[in-house]
Amino acid sequence: MIIKERGITEEVFTMYSGIKVGDIVNRIGDIKCEATLQWVESLDVNVEETVIVGAYITGMKLAEQFKEFSSVTVVDIQPNLEHLLGEGVKFTDDLSRIKEADLVVDTTGLGGLSPQTVREFVNGDVPIFIAEDPTSDGSDHHINEKSNINDRIDDAGSKYKGILKTGGLNTKTSGTMTFTMEVLRKSLGDVLESNGVLYGVAGMNFYEGVIFKEKDHHKFSSLLREPALIISALQPLSSDDTIENYLAKINSTVEDVSI
Repeated sequence: MIIKERGITEEVFTMYSGIKVGDIVNRIGDIKCEATLQWVESLDVNVEETVIVGAYITGMKLAEQFKEFSSVTVVDIQPNLEHLLGEGVKFTDDLSRIKEADLVVDTTGLGGLSPQTVREFVNGDVPIFIAEDPTSDGSDHHINEKSNINDRIDDAGSKYKGILKTGGLNTKTSGTMTFTMEVLRKSLGDVLESNGVLYGVAGMNFYEGVIFKEKDHHKFSSLLREPALIISALQPLSSDDTIENYLAKINSTVEDVSI
């Protein structure tokens, strides 16, 4: 899709990608959700109560998917993140709600749930525990050393345990926004190499600062509606195919680590 207008002169076009930043966020979230749902559905467990720990952004997407067949509660210590959740999802900062779940999905990554917290709340009464691996393709050994994902898994008392892994772009972390920024960065780099392109900009912002520091969910949502790429060029061109190519490289799986 090409959304274009004349640039500063009649010789130049300005092209806006049909894909918005939020579209990329949603697509990556859907990839993670599909992998998670497939694994959960492969288990012989009736999931009536789901607790997702961490609302940003994977947690938000998982809540949207799991509420279709389960009661969903999102646990997060940041009260302003409740605004990211759709209708039909409960929100609390009470970690003890974990004990009431059939399925717990921990999306908190680096600096999130401690193994001690998992040991206390994820007992044998919680059949399924999934933790998202924050290290993605494992390209940064300093980040790998900070991850306590294996300790969380070991300390969980659930019968079924899985690790959600997402990779494909050699990112340092598996955060949905990390992947979004990488798609934007790589796509812009490719488009800039096209003949006749003067310059371009990507919809890159410090989104975490907006939602966690400014605590402005309206601004956050508005920024996600911006075009992924804006290109100035001598002839019309679409950047959507380039973005799609990088989205296609992203993959998620749940590694079954049940004992």
